[in-house]
Amino acid sequence: MAVLRFERTISEAEERNYYLNLTDDKGERYGTRFPADRTPLYILAPSGRRYKASKKGDSQIWGALRSWYRGENVHAGTVVAISYDTDATPIDERIPITITTIQQVEPSATSSAPVEASAPAEPMEEPDIEGAEVSLKFEKDLEDFIVENLHLIESGLSLYYDEEGRPGRQYPTDVGTIDVLCKNQNDYVLVELKKGRTSDQVVGQISRYIGWVKEFIAEGSQRVRGIIIVHDFDPKLKYAVRAHDSLQLKYYEIQLKFIDETEAINKAGE
Repeated sequence: MAVLRFERTISEAEERNYYLNLTDDKGERYGTRFPADRTPLYILAPSGRRYKASKKGDSQIWGALRSWYRGENVHAGTVVAISYDTDATPIDERIPITITTIQQVEPSATSSAPVEASAPAEPMEEPDIEGAEVSLKFEKDLEDFIVENLHLIESGLSLYYDEEGRPGRQYPTDVGTIDVLCKNQNDYVLVELKKGRTSDQVVGQISRYIGWVKEFIAEGSQRVRGIIIVHDFDPKLKYAVRAHDSLQLKYYEIQLKFIDETEAINKAGE
C-alpha cells in the first residue's frame, strides 16, 4: 500500500471558484502523483458523504466541489489533509480521494476578495467642455461589464462553460487564473485586463494561459488567442503584442456627461 498524504490551507480563489489545488502550503506539487488528467474521482469526507470530482490538468481537482465546500463547511483558511491510496479499489469506477479537516474556520473569519476603495475621479482639465473622458477605477466593475457585454469586444464572443458547467470568468488553471475565457465559434478567446501590470508581465501571463488552454481544453485545429484590455496607450505593450500573432489589444473608455434638468426631463419623455 502506498499512501500519499499532504496538508494545505484553502485559498480564497479555491473557495470562490470551487476547485482544489494539489499542492501543500510550501508550494510542493503532488498532482503528478495523483491519477491522470480527467480521471473520475470520489472525494470521501469525514461526514460519510461522497462527492464526484475529476482530476484537472497536473495539479487540480474540479467537479462537484461546490457541494463539498458547503456540505463539509470548508472555507478559505480551512486546513485540510488530502490522502490518496494508490492501491485503493475504485468506487463505481471512480478513484477515491480522502479529504479531512485539520483546522476549521468560520465564514466570518475569512472573506472573499476585498472590494477596493473608490479612488477620487481625476479633475477635468477643461471644465467648460461638454463631455470628458473618465477612466474606470474598479477592475471588478469593468470585468462585470465585459462579461455582460462580450459582443462589444468582438462580435460572436460568448462566455465559455466547461463540461462541468463552470463558467469562464476567473477560470482557474495550473498557471494562474484567467480573467475571462470565451468562445467564438471554434476559437477559444482569453480576455485579460492589464490591471497595472507591466507590458512584459501581462503578455507573459496571457501567453502562459494560451499555452495551458491549448494543452488541456482546445482540441485539434481549434485556435486559441488572447485579447488584452487596456485603458491607456502603452508603446511597450503595443510592440510586445505585435510579436505574437495570437494576441491583440482593445482599449476602453467611458464618457461622463452632465446635463441640466430640462434635458433630463426631455430624455425621460422619449
